Amino acid sequence: GEKWLNLDGEERFINQSFYAYNEPSFSSGKANAGALYSPQNFRVIDGTPSGWLKIKTWEGDKWMNLSQTDSGSSGVIDLALKQLGKPYVEAGTGPNGFDCSGFIYYVFKNNGYNIVRTSVAGYWGMVTKISDPQPGDLVFLQNTYKAGPSHLGIYLGNGEYIHASDETTGVIKSKINSPYTQKHFLGYARFSK
Repeated sequence: GEKWLNLDGEERFINQSFYAYNEPSFSSGKANAGALYSPQNFRVIDGTPSGWLKIKTWEGDKWMNLSQTDSGSSGVIDLALKQLGKPYVEAGTGPNGFDCSGFIYYVFKNNGYNIVRTSVAGYWGMVTKISDPQPGDLVFLQNTYKAGPSHLGIYLGNGEYIHASDETTGVIKSKINSPYTQKHFLGYARFSK
C-alpha cells in the first residue's frame, strides 16, 4: 500500500473546481464522484504520495486528487456541463450548437488542447486508449448511424457521460450502463494535451 502523508489540518486553496470521492481511488465501487466542489479553501487532513488529499468538507471527509485539477479535467467538465440542453446542429462546433465531435472539439480546444476538428473515427485514431476512465476522459461508441467509430462524449464520473446526442435531445447526460450505450460501446480514451 501507499505511505500516508500526515497533513494535519493544513489550509489549502484548491484553485479550480473538482470532484470529491469517498475513497482515494477513481475506480473503487465506493469512490463514485461526490459533489462537484467550486474553488475554495479546504482543510487538508491526510494525503498519499500519488496526489490524493483527504479534505474536510461540509459533507464530511472526502478525497480529491491533485492530478485531476492539474490536468485541467475539471475545466473540461465545467465547460461541458455548461452546454447541457444546447441544440444538436450538424457540423456545429459551438458555442450555440454542436454535433457530437464538434462538442468535443469546442470543449477541449477551449481548455488548451491542441486538437483539430475531425470526425469521430479521426479522433479515435489519435487518442490514447484507456481502460480506467477518469472524469474528463472520452467515451467512444461505434456502429450507431454508420459502421465503425461513430459517436463520442465526455466521461463525467459516476458512470455518466455528456454528449451532443441527436437533433431531438441536443446535449444531454447519459449512463454508460444504459442498453443503447452498452450495445454500441467502443472504448474509453484520452487526448494528450
